[in-house]
Amino acid sequence: MTVPTVATFSVAAIEDAHDALLALIDVGTAGKVKIRDSADILLSTVTLTDPAGTVSVVTGALTLTPAGVDAAPAANGTAAYGEITDSADVVHLSLPVQQGTIAVTGFIVMPILSIVTTGEVEILSIVIS
Repeated sequence: MTVPTVATFSVAAIEDAHDALLALIDVGTAGKVKIRDSADILLSTVTLTDPAGTVSVVTGALTLTPAGVDAAPAANGTAAYGEITDSADVVHLSLPVQQGTIAVTGFIVMPILSIVTTGEVEILSIVIS
């Protein structure tokens, strides 16, 4: 075995951890993604499906699934990060936001980071490995 340079978990350990995180997000009704700017101002809330996503039995990666778009954003601003919450708004994970069109592990990927109250907010992917 090669000497690891970072912590290395088995797929089973990752899968169990992500199953537990998913269970926390699924407490109550559907979980949410609260998009905030760098000053912590809430810009948008996107509801997740219920259950909120799936855990891969091959890799252990957790993929969260938005239920749709936020058609009524709370404020104008530039998305910096998102908080993954349960239905009672308890934050279970915070992730940086990245603009793009393909999934990037460890990021909330959005097609546009500039949010305006007259537009829609879309999340393309949320993958945690």
